Amino acid sequence: MNKMVKGLKVRRDIHEILFRIYKYNINVNNRFVQNIISKHKEEDIRLINNVVLNSMRYHFHTKKIISRYVKKKLKDDENILLISSVTQIVFLGFREYAVVNCSVEIAKYKNIYHGFINAVLKKISKDKDKLIKTTINYNELPRWFKIQTKNLTDNERKLFIDSFFKEPNLHLVFKSKKEFDKFEEKIIKTSENSGFLQNKRKIEEIVSYREGNWWVQDFSSSFPIRSIAKLHKYKKFLDMCAAPGGKSFQILSRNLNITLNDKSKARIKLMKNNLRRLKFNPRIINKNFENLDSNIKFDFIILDAPCSSIGTIRKNPEIFFKSKEPKITELVEIQSKMLKKASEIVELNGIILYMVCSFLYIETEHQIKDFLDKANSFRLEKFDVSTKIFEHTRLIKNSCILTIPNYILDNTVDGYFAALLKKVR
Repeated sequence: MNKMVKGLKVRRDIHEILFRIYKYNINVNNRFVQNIISKHKEEDIRLINNVVLNSMRYHFHTKKIISRYVKKKLKDDENILLISSVTQIVFLGFREYAVVNCSVEIAKYKNIYHGFINAVLKKISKDKDKLIKTTINYNELPRWFKIQTKNLTDNERKLFIDSFFKEPNLHLVFKSKKEFDKFEEKIIKTSENSGFLQNKRKIEEIVSYREGNWWVQDFSSSFPIRSIAKLHKYKKFLDMCAAPGGKSFQILSRNLNITLNDKSKARIKLMKNNLRRLKFNPRIINKNFENLDSNIKFDFIILDAPCSSIGTIRKNPEIFFKSKEPKITELVEIQSKMLKKASEIVELNGIILYMVCSFLYIETEHQIKDFLDKANSFRLEKFDVSTKIFEHTRLIKNSCILTIPNYILDNTVDGYFAALLKKVR
């Protein structure tokens, strides 16, 4: 390694992280990725996160730019190196000579023809002022996504693309209105006990966080439970896929009885840490949904099912960056099986709250239609539309909650879907 090139180790690790995410279809929070990041000092961690996340966010743009200068088919290593380098030069405004020098050294280390990398990046550096104006449109998104979003309007498609590049705001939910009212930081109110944090700082440094007065939960995720009338009439709640726990915390903060289940021991461990901090002590079980005891019934079941997570694209830009598309068909099948299981363990006149952080038709409206066609003992219930947020007309569609990223609240929400299913016979 050339020690004279400042920041080379950091950028080599950036390349390795992006390559692993792309090639092996892992997430940013993967143990391998986090292990690489943890070995760096805080300043370098910020740099790594900045370049990695933006390389994924802008990769449609950078691929478009690269195609103007490179006519040959790129190998994976070459492709990832150029995407990262172009992101730094064009969209992050880093000093081009430093980026080029590091990229050449990385190319040597990875046995990539460094002369080629050097030549391409120098040409792009020269044109960076005009290249920053590069845009993408809906037709340039992956084919699988376009197939699944034919129901979106042109405006919604544009809003979705725009959402790629907007940092998600932290949305806090408080245990009570009292705790919210005495919160010491600037916050934009979304309900009597929730809001968007204005100050960008580590939440662990905020005193009331350590005291267990609130938790972080995206607005879209918190909204469905707040939109259910007469929640207190239900006595036995089950969260089938509870971790990280936000929806269960909403129930617990109302002093209601809920059982938390999750199949992942690692996710349960993290959830327990939050439960201790918040001073909640519910029953927790660790089972695959198929193994839940069919003889134990609940009158309210929360089913936040595994999904494509396309609604969280701002937080998880790797969804489009990975070399393989999400296994939508498999996910839809799992969702269907989970709904069937929920229907077997919910009591008569009980409720299933089905949720996914997605707006894809096949995971949302189609999934519910398919369930109701098969389960004639259920009907679709309406959410409480008295809250002001429902003034946004697209938020309620066919009695269900449906949002796309960038749609409401000044571009601050994730894409989300929720449906209330009542067992009537």
